[in-house]
Amino acid sequence: MLPLWRDAERDVQVVRLIEAEEIGALVRLFEEIAAAEGWQPEGALRRWQDRSVYFALEVQGQLIGGLQLVLPEASGTLPCQTIWPEAPVGPAGRSAHVAVLALDERFRGQGLLFWRLVIELWRHCVGAGIATLYLEVTPRVFPLYQRLGWPLEVRGELRMHWGEPCFLATLGIPEVAEALLRRAEHSLYYREIISQAFRVTLHPAAAQGESRAVAAALC
Repeated sequence: MLPLWRDAERDVQVVRLIEAEEIGALVRLFEEIAAAEGWQPEGALRRWQDRSVYFALEVQGQLIGGLQLVLPEASGTLPCQTIWPEAPVGPAGRSAHVAVLALDERFRGQGLLFWRLVIELWRHCVGAGIATLYLEVTPRVFPLYQRLGWPLEVRGELRMHWGEPCFLATLGIPEVAEALLRRAEHSLYYREIISQAFRVTLHPAAAQGESRAVAAALC
């Protein structure tokens, strides 16, 4: 695994998973969460591993959540187009699909934990030249993301995904950066989030120019 960010005082860290065994442990956690929530992924949680980037969130050494970012096929298509085939995905290599983003139930509702994870996703996307994220969002969760400052746009009508109705939504990386900066002008909470985005990368091998690229994206 590659350490990306760590809060030594609270013993919280975000890592990027590299080894098959590490990825397998996260996938099993996703499957446990899916079963508890009544999702019906029907094997989807084990797909696309060869073109996915996995991020994990750990608290006191315990894996408590993570996300799977799926990159496009050589043809430029994303997994979400299986359900929304008419959805455009933009220029090749500039879009990716957040196939799953999930935390153990015991750690939900702790906003900063959620942000620690997604900020590392955001930094990775900026460094990799990814400008747009696609994700499935239920009508219940959509306004929650908006309250967090995510400028989501609906790209696909309500359709069944994993056994529940979802919209296909997009999140622009430059747009979310602008939204967070506006909130940080008046909020210490969001200033802390922004400070994580601008920090010097903890692990040199994981840097890939993210710090410079994030700064460029925000300026």
